[in-house]
Amino acid sequence: MSIKIWQLISLAGMAIAVSGCSGQPAVTQSANPTAQPAALAAPKELWVSQFQQLNGTPYLYAPIYVSDQERKGVVWQIKEAASSSSYEGRKGYDEIDIRNYMFVHRDNLSSSKLLSTNTARILQLEEIGERLPPDKSNQDPSRVNRLKTVKYLWYVMALNDTNGDKILNGSDRQRIAISDVSGANYTEIIKDIDKILLVYPKGLDRRLVIYSSGSKRFVADIDLPKRQATVKELPALN
Repeated sequence: MSIKIWQLISLAGMAIAVSGCSGQPAVTQSANPTAQPAALAAPKELWVSQFQQLNGTPYLYAPIYVSDQERKGVVWQIKEAASSSSYEGRKGYDEIDIRNYMFVHRDNLSSSKLLSTNTARILQLEEIGERLPPDKSNQDPSRVNRLKTVKYLWYVMALNDTNGDKILNGSDRQRIAISDVSGANYTEIIKDIDKILLVYPKGLDRRLVIYSSGSKRFVADIDLPKRQATVKELPALN
């Protein structure tokens, strides 16, 4: 498989959508498990867009996506979604068929991909880390959402075509995963998500996630450094 380098405008750093690998979940989900269908075949032709810096780290990264997305202004869509501070705004990534990420160390020139295959679809990637302090001398509104140092990468991905429409997108069951800034130590934290209802930051190293799975709803307290989650079922609606 050949990957063509598409030199386009520089991407705004913060959040980018992504897809997953074969890590093991940190906890056993209490939702009713369902048999997962086989993954769809990987796309034959992919592109990689211009690399961007992960602030405060020696790593650069770029999304690997289905090549026909190039004709739809994929870089512009990624930049627009990255500039949004809301979860709803980042849903724009659903229109971009990202299948993997490539990471490059700027000093020793080592490189790797996040996933060993391109069969999953990455619906969201978010950079999590320490934010820049307020600059009282220069009131730059974009500074509020910029990171001084990235510590973790947060992914939402669809692994299998669970609704049988032969397309991977946000309508399929999703998973939440985390990796290091190098793309290493990829770990799936929560599986079998039908819909994410809330993602709430609890400081730098923890996140609260409320989601539905089947007819049930759950709340998960995720410890990012430990790659673990405490999951509890919410009361039934009826």
